[in-house]
Amino acid sequence: MLDFEIELAPDVWLDGTAAITEPDYAYITLTDATADEAGAFAVWLRDSFAPAPDLVRFASSLAMANGEDTPSPLPTGGAQADIRALLHRHLDAFDH
Repeated sequence: MLDFEIELAPDVWLDGTAAITEPDYAYITLTDATADEAGAFAVWLRDSFAPAPDLVRFASSLAMANGEDTPSPLPTGGAQADIRALLHRHLDAFDH
């Protein structure tokens, strides 16, 4: 496991943990990230390190608390604004 802090934008810091739990599977947990921050991070991860389809998936603690345990795939394309909107819709779907 690796705990990290990354500067997402000038004066915008994001904390998280990265872990490799199986030879072909790793996960990153972001701590206290907004949907906008998580969207920016996810696009950076997708475009810089995992561009192939279905390699980046996401789940929120809100969804998991509501019984959803299957991660959703991050679209293979789309700008940060598109991904932020997707994450906002995801959260809205579970915010009862």
